[in-house]
Amino acid sequence: MAEDINPELIRLIRLTGFRESAIETARHDDGDDWKRISALVAAHRELVSISEWHTRQKAIQDPVHGAILFEPWELDLISTWEMLRLRYIMQLGPAHIVYPGATHTRFQHSLGTSYLAQKCIRVVNFCEDLGSACFVPITQLLDAYHQKLFRTASLLHDVGHPPTSHSIEYAIESWSGLDHTDLGEYLILNSDLAEVLTHHNIEPKDVVSILKRRTTKPIMVLLSDFLDSPLDIDKTDYLIRDAHFSGVQLGVFPAERVLLTNRVVRDSHGNYIRAFMLKAIHSLEALILSRNWMFSDLYMHHAVKLAEALVSKATYFRLQEEDLSRNEVVGLFTRMVDSDLFRWLSESHIDFVREYASRIRYRRLFKVVLSRPLHAFEPDVQSGFLSTLKNIEKLVEFEKRIAEKPGSVVIDVVVPELGEKKLSKIPLLAGGEAGLETVSLDQTEEGRPLLHLLNQQARTIPSVRVYSDPEIAESVRRKFEREFPVVDKPSYRDDEWDLTEY
Repeated sequence: MAEDINPELIRLIRLTGFRESAIETARHDDGDDWKRISALVAAHRELVSISEWHTRQKAIQDPVHGAILFEPWELDLISTWEMLRLRYIMQLGPAHIVYPGATHTRFQHSLGTSYLAQKCIRVVNFCEDLGSACFVPITQLLDAYHQKLFRTASLLHDVGHPPTSHSIEYAIESWSGLDHTDLGEYLILNSDLAEVLTHHNIEPKDVVSILKRRTTKPIMVLLSDFLDSPLDIDKTDYLIRDAHFSGVQLGVFPAERVLLTNRVVRDSHGNYIRAFMLKAIHSLEALILSRNWMFSDLYMHHAVKLAEALVSKATYFRLQEEDLSRNEVVGLFTRMVDSDLFRWLSESHIDFVREYASRIRYRRLFKVVLSRPLHAFEPDVQSGFLSTLKNIEKLVEFEKRIAEKPGSVVIDVVVPELGEKKLSKIPLLAGGEAGLETVSLDQTEEGRPLLHLLNQQARTIPSVRVYSDPEIAESVRRKFEREFPVVDKPSYRDDEWDLTEY
């Protein structure tokens, strides 16, 4: 977290919803306003104190995985205000206006990811020496504390998500430089979560080290890989869950088989890595292809992307209008749920911010004016569009160049993180009785067809979409084509774009 963050001030913002200046003034005056703030804080503490520490296991029924058994210490974490807030944050943001069933929440996903962590502890095997190819349960590598850390990190990995999940993260990060992992770090270290973790002998900083990859300890790095890698348990749960609730069945794959073929091995540098049995490559193919098909049919659906762009742009201009400090960003966006966000947007004095919120509520969306593959543009135009992925002001500037009035046009640069380069280096275990060795996916004959498809998608999926009302579509289209010229004969290259610089 940034050094200018004030945890105590953020705590008061979270508990009261007051602005930073109002709290500071009230504290200085020590009058009725400060008494009101103190009363709100006291009321919150009284309410949360009603709960008691859990003393027995409990099963929670999940529509995807079935009954998930949680230990008392996990139930204490689940019962905190910080985790319960996720019950009112939709996993796919406004995607439900396209797929009505997609109303599942970050809370459900967090429980599902925790279930998969438990599953990994039960079924994943470990090998210290590939020459002997002797596998033992991973519990012989992970001691009781590391197992507890793994389950904790999986449960809390999304606790910092703002309202509508990833939809407004672009706006928040552009304004404050903070993403959902930064907000989560604050909560784990400074909220009631820290008290619960400490009560159960779990060091909050260890949880943050796993989630933020601030560790060089081999076992801790391994736990980070389980939660954040091309084929992690986070993606495994959300692919199955999103497919289940949205009805887009392309996301269904044999998750059980993938976990059963996952191994932990020690490489020549002494690091623990996750590897998959080469014989199970078809299960991996199903996971990878399901992920990419879900991008095409769900995550990048034109109306879903437009709804996300509307709420993101509205949030950015509302942040700008209110001139929120970093303390206020952390405090307010770890307090809000989806309904709070839309109410906050509807209170804006900016006409198109209120309009955007209403368009989502009443499902009166803009229409697609045009869509162009990113490779079709001149190289300098391509670079300009790619720069908008990290620069919302640049994106707004592009929109102004083709808009008749503020907010009447939305440009969406679609460049999903397909992860084809990282996926090509997934370690696979090959060999026989003489021992095993690790090879990357791109070193195998079996992996070539899959990698060819992934590289093809990485070249063809990136695009630029323009949205507006139908009555101005022709004018917008003409201006866009004049401002952003295309090449006569677009070409493909395997190294089409290096997104690391953006």
